[in-house]
Amino acid sequence: MFSQWRFGRALASALARVRAGFSLLWLVFAALLVFGVTGATKVTFDDALLRFFRSDFPAYEEFLDVARDFESDSNDVIVLIEADDLADPTVLMAVSDFLLDAQFVDGVRAAVSPLSLQVTGADGEAEPLVPFPLPDRATMAARFDAERGGNAALRRLMGPDRNAMVAILPISDLDSDVQDGRANQIDALADLADKAEAASGATIRLSGYPVLRDRVARGLVSDVLLLNLVGAAVGFIVAVIALRSVTLGLLTLAGPLVSLVTSLGVFGHLGITVNTVSVTLPVLVLILATSDSIHISFERARQAGRDSKRATVRAVRRVAIACIFAGITTAVAFAALTLSRAEIIAELGRMGTLLILLSSFTVLLTQTLILGAAGHHPWFNEKFERLERRPPSGLFFVYLPRLALARPRTVATLGLIVLVVATVFYSQASPRYSILDSLSPNEPVIAAFRDIEEKVTPVSVLQVAVRSTDTEVISEVHDTVVRVAGSDKVQSLARLSRDMGGADEIPEALARRLVSEDGSRALVTLSFQYESGEQTDALAARIDAAIAANPALDGVEVSAATGLPVMTARVAAKILTELNRSLLIALAAVGVLITLWLRSIRVALISLIPNVLPVSLIGAWLALSGHGIEFANGLALAVAFGVAVDDTLHVLNRLRLTGGFSRIGRTRLREALDEATPALVTTSTVLVLGMGGSIFATTKGVADFGTIAMSVYVLALIADLLVLPAVIAVFGPHKSPAPGRRN
Repeated sequence: MFSQWRFGRALASALARVRAGFSLLWLVFAALLVFGVTGATKVTFDDALLRFFRSDFPAYEEFLDVARDFESDSNDVIVLIEADDLADPTVLMAVSDFLLDAQFVDGVRAAVSPLSLQVTGADGEAEPLVPFPLPDRATMAARFDAERGGNAALRRLMGPDRNAMVAILPISDLDSDVQDGRANQIDALADLADKAEAASGATIRLSGYPVLRDRVARGLVSDVLLLNLVGAAVGFIVAVIALRSVTLGLLTLAGPLVSLVTSLGVFGHLGITVNTVSVTLPVLVLILATSDSIHISFERARQAGRDSKRATVRAVRRVAIACIFAGITTAVAFAALTLSRAEIIAELGRMGTLLILLSSFTVLLTQTLILGAAGHHPWFNEKFERLERRPPSGLFFVYLPRLALARPRTVATLGLIVLVVATVFYSQASPRYSILDSLSPNEPVIAAFRDIEEKVTPVSVLQVAVRSTDTEVISEVHDTVVRVAGSDKVQSLARLSRDMGGADEIPEALARRLVSEDGSRALVTLSFQYESGEQTDALAARIDAAIAANPALDGVEVSAATGLPVMTARVAAKILTELNRSLLIALAAVGVLITLWLRSIRVALISLIPNVLPVSLIGAWLALSGHGIEFANGLALAVAFGVAVDDTLHVLNRLRLTGGFSRIGRTRLREALDEATPALVTTSTVLVLGMGGSIFATTKGVADFGTIAMSVYVLALIADLLVLPAVIAVFGPHKSPAPGRRN
């Protein structure tokens, strides 16, 4: 009787501790939820077009040096105006009204167009190119044609057939935290353009970097909603199918949704904007949390028959180590990015590390509480018992480990050969970058960019700063740039003052771009058609070499060629190199972590093979297809590697739970894979389809990131089910360790 009483007291005490523990966990859960909801309302979005390149690289410092002294073209709204004949008085009047009204839009400081140009009149005095009152069409057409031949400024602003012209609207420099202000400016200009179109029959389109940035920022908002809605929907549908229950599917969704809200809360409370690089972080948190949640549900089904709350705690405890290590390995991939000298990449690394680790904790906490609370209802155990009796199927993927274990040496050898060959090709992939890659080529703003370059003038500008305002020195630099570029689309104080009849006749908006505020420096600019970062860098290098070799410029301080396209091309190449380095660091760190977890260097090295293989295969494809390493796919490879390790860790965890790693026989390996395969197929489906929303993303970088990540996840699943069992069977520990020694 006494022993029964003691047992009863011990049991009551244990249950009290469990209840007290759950009460404390509910308080932590409530605090996380409040933190997430309040922070999510503060989330802001930023295109980060320029911030992406903020770093201590020399090319960025050179760009800043020139940008401090001269007005930049990066804040120009470029208006493309098209009509059958721009000499038509009706068109010119509507364009004139549009440009006049545009200058009353808050932040628009000037309007540079053919209507603002001055020419030398018959009496030798300066007069407007477009006089008022407007002459008839024939007179105005003759005036345009006569001036075009000798006026470089007019050639830069109007096409040869008088059917297209551009107007440049410099706007106030807006920081990322005033996106609404820029959006209001663009909307106001678009409304004025619509009115001018209606009055004249001309076509008026807005382009330029402010419009590009505005479109990207707006696209980020829709992309975040799209990605997370698709991710949540896919996670729920896959969970329902795998768990054979809508109710269990809903329970599985709780942890991922709380993880998502908490992650958005971190963005909001820390005041960190969601940008083109970090936009995929929330959905990545969501689908990884869904994966962990499904693993917990599968393990909970295996604990059917036990007391519900204890079965839940046991299931979470058995799976937690793999989930935590999976989170750590993904966090390591992000942590490697913090070593980048580019501010925004380092920020992505810090945020990714924090959010992935926080998500691992959040999903374990939430699923413990939700499943524990649901366990009070009779239907709960019945559903998991039914799942235990009819476990989910791994579909045709179950045959991959069987094939691997039937022909382990053949599969392992082929896997290693493919890995080596793919890695060699991957190493040949060159970095590529285009400033216009932020959006799809079909976007109106990108199409306008292209049409401006084809019909009027190149949009991209290369700049060379001269520490002098002497017209002879400036002309020498000007002529050198013309000679190297083979283009007359070069602008300088010396040439423009000649075309306009004197420096005093140059519009103030143009003058600020050609002479520094203190009058000590002059700028020579080349408008060129942007094709790629490599082409831009090569052009800048040729100009730098020609100026350095020009004896007439000895002793004159001339800056290296710079400008937004030059700077982005040169900095991008450095950043992309760093991304490859981050991938290598992540690879080494993951190997060390697995070694510490399993206390087996051999198993750790073996486990890296199926995880490096997908990355190398995608990298080889990028090299052979000519795509090269771009920002989106470079980031995707680094991040997807960390995610792809998750499946490997769950296979290794099954082996750990069934006997450790001192001796791995084929029978135990087959049993572990039989247990793990359905869960791996299910969670990989979530990873792949959960990123499916990226295919429809507005921003091209998001679409590219998602495509590469999805490809890596598919290949990783195949590698884990085919290559991993083969290499473990061939190279893994098969013999019992000698007495007194551990493998």
